[in-house]
Amino acid sequence: MYSGVMDYDEKKIFIRSRAAFAITSIIYTLIIIAGLFLQNFVFVGYAQVIISIFIVIAGFFLNLLFGIPGFWISAALSVVQIFIYSSAFSHRRNSDLFMLVGLALLSILINTIFEFFILRVGERIDTLDKKLSDERSRRITYETSAMISKTMSSRPGTIVRHEDIADKSGYAEAVESSRYMALDPLTTLPNRHMINEHADIKILEYKKAFQAASEKEVFCDANPIYAIYLTVSDPVRFSQKNGHIVVDLFIQTMAHRLREAADSKDFVGRIANNEFAIVTTRLKDDTEVLLYAVEIAKALNEESDGSFFAGIAQYPRDAIFAGELIQHAEAAMYDAVNEDTDAKIYEPKEGEGRCSFLEDMTIDEIKKLFDKAFDNDEIYMVYQPRFDADKILTGFEAFVRWDCPEHGTVDTRDFLFYVEKTGHIYALGELTLSNAFKTLALINEIDPKLSMTVNLSTTQLHTPDLQVDLLSLAEDAGCNLHNIIIDIPSDGATINLSEIQNTLDAFASSGITMSLDNFGRGYSSLNSIPLLPISLVKLDRHFTADLKEGTAPDVLTHSMISLLKELDIPVDATNVSSEEQFEKLKKYGCTYFQGTYLHEPIPVDLVIDYIKNYSK
Repeated sequence: MYSGVMDYDEKKIFIRSRAAFAITSIIYTLIIIAGLFLQNFVFVGYAQVIISIFIVIAGFFLNLLFGIPGFWISAALSVVQIFIYSSAFSHRRNSDLFMLVGLALLSILINTIFEFFILRVGERIDTLDKKLSDERSRRITYETSAMISKTMSSRPGTIVRHEDIADKSGYAEAVESSRYMALDPLTTLPNRHMINEHADIKILEYKKAFQAASEKEVFCDANPIYAIYLTVSDPVRFSQKNGHIVVDLFIQTMAHRLREAADSKDFVGRIANNEFAIVTTRLKDDTEVLLYAVEIAKALNEESDGSFFAGIAQYPRDAIFAGELIQHAEAAMYDAVNEDTDAKIYEPKEGEGRCSFLEDMTIDEIKKLFDKAFDNDEIYMVYQPRFDADKILTGFEAFVRWDCPEHGTVDTRDFLFYVEKTGHIYALGELTLSNAFKTLALINEIDPKLSMTVNLSTTQLHTPDLQVDLLSLAEDAGCNLHNIIIDIPSDGATINLSEIQNTLDAFASSGITMSLDNFGRGYSSLNSIPLLPISLVKLDRHFTADLKEGTAPDVLTHSMISLLKELDIPVDATNVSSEEQFEKLKKYGCTYFQGTYLHEPIPVDLVIDYIKNYSK
């Protein structure tokens, strides 16, 4: 019972330690008892009154320091005083004892009034705290909704076939449904798909700023995009013994604390379970973001018995697209957990880093290197055959390669990363499209049914003159538009759809086929398939890399292919490297296949001979 009183009042007393409370209570009690004992040996009336006044003051401070427990102790001692004075009066008939009894009663009255006042003030403070908390929650909800509305206005993330949309009201209903699904139902924070969408938008804005600065030949002062991935390790609250209600309440509390601790300009969302993410563009370097992450982790640790760990990744240094940015921040978070440190900057594993010679060069030096590469025809095309389930050739996909005389063959992903940074992506796009279309025209002279797949980057996709330039290059090459397949990158196609919708509609009307490339990369899902005129989905290499029976990738791949088939969308499996992989993907329902198991990419001068020999 006593412990319950302490628990109730411990936030409203000065001495909160139970040991200090017990020791101080005993000392005060002994002092008051000593005062009562001393009164029995002092026969001067005013001296007894002074001792009683001292006891009244001591009782008041006992009440002040210990709250409700102090009040009950003080009241109990005052009752003891009255009992002692009443007993003494029956023996001595001393009139001063009336005053002493009055002082004891006054002590009880003062402490009662004081405690009543304290309780009422406490109630008022609790009410104000609740109003303040409600206002903060309302503000956070408003800011989050504003962020989501801003992002969702440029992204209708619904699974709807382009050719089936005739009813605009149905489209509006689908968009509204997608807007609702963007919120995590437990915390009302944006979910992981919305985090990915927001990061996509920021990456596109960064690219546009960099391109604008490049055209003006000025330095781009845009801040990098940082992703901070947080998790809480709390074995007590996340024990199965507590049940899902306790766990859910804890996650909701931590989500609220995180939103309060984070800067209001940053995008905060929940990934899953006890994992959260923040996307920010306010900070200029790793030092600032590291201090920010540590500050947030410490603020959250003060509110929980667990430990928060943060992982940090940066665009453009650590990632090319949003999904990769979040993944690398997650990897850094696990490193922080393993090293038991508050926050950790992402460090590429062996073989994951960018080209060392390009990393060590300035932008101007890389520009000169690319200018030289274009002038000297160091950049060239190769074409990888694509087959159906019966291993019948259906077409080719065009890939770009760069053989640098000083450094050898450069990894295509690194090459494309720096090409976008320097603004050479437009020259590269014209080169690849022109060569691919010319090769397609030659191919179709032998087999009119074979197709050619060409890739567009996110930057190219948002170029205003893309439609005119591409159709003009196709016309100059004299190729059949119906045999052209354009790969739309899944990590950038959902951003600012209004800017590219007319272009894509024009491509579809001209007979060009469009496919959604790299599906399954990062956090892409069926909900991230935009309202585009796509006729094909290409699974990302990481999506189908591990197809061991019963593993999560195997189950997910099978389910995804089945669902896409139900939506009447053919699936193209890329990077098929073994017969086992081919047979399994064929069994799951893939329509087309590419990869080293079927055939390596072919140099342009050998493509025609390959088709002639294949046709025999």
